[in-house]
Amino acid sequence: MNRNITSAIVVAVILFISASYVYVNNNPIEINIQATIGSTQVVTTSTTSTSTTSSSTTSSSTTSSSTTSSSTTSSSTTSSTTTSSTTTSSTTTTTIPSTTTTIEVSEKDDSVTINTNSEEDEEMYKGEYTLFDGFEGENQLKLNELVAALPEELRKSVENNVIFVNGCHSYGAKILDRCPFGVWDSAGTFADGSTNSNWKLSVWVSNKAFANNRAYATLLHETAHALSYLTRSCVNPEGENQRKRAQEFFGSEELFADALVLYYGGNYVYYRDNAVLQASEWEFIDNYIALCCEG
Repeated sequence: MNRNITSAIVVAVILFISASYVYVNNNPIEINIQATIGSTQVVTTSTTSTSTTSSSTTSSSTTSSSTTSSSTTSSSTTSSTTTSSTTTSSTTTTTIPSTTTTIEVSEKDDSVTINTNSEEDEEMYKGEYTLFDGFEGENQLKLNELVAALPEELRKSVENNVIFVNGCHSYGAKILDRCPFGVWDSAGTFADGSTNSNWKLSVWVSNKAFANNRAYATLLHETAHALSYLTRSCVNPEGENQRKRAQEFFGSEELFADALVLYYGGNYVYYRDNAVLQASEWEFIDNYIALCCEG
């Protein structure tokens, strides 16, 4: 009797173990772990085939990031798969000091190009003109060079009386509602139209004229006005004011200045219809210079 019961229990245990084994094989446990470290994502998949499990947690720190993973271990592991996907991103920050330096970064070629338009190594003008209303100064030294390159006869006729300023004349800009290329100012005019400033008898050539490649043409034209003004008291043998005669002969003060530009070798005129002097115009100016400028 006892032997039959024992045999039955043994058979039942064997059947239970067999059934459990078959069930576990047909129903594996799958655990997925995802961890993100910076811009790297790690995905781990493990499959086990036993009914007895335990868990362990590992913590690691890499560049200020920590990863916590949980895995199931057993006495028998049938498969393990690890997939790693990496995404790389980069950020380039360019700091431009003031407005004189441009830095270009090529991520593809890992190349840096630095372009500078800075004039900080160039000599800058320092003097009384810096106090003038409208003084710009970036091209003052260049303007001085252009003045030195004026036709000698013209330059010597004005250089002891006239100053040459790189700037946007404040009153000229006000009446035109824009910065003019150049201004001849005999009275020393302030922005409000009052006169007698420190820049009496001044020729102004603005940065705008330099930027438009009109600096020398502007200088020549305004210096022609200066010559005309400085000879305003010249009287011919007939007792006539020669400057007024010139204005009448050419049509206006501006047209007289344009004619003087052509006479002294310039080729850019602001008011004339053409840039060629007629024989009678050449003769008139020859006589004017001989009478009013020489001696």
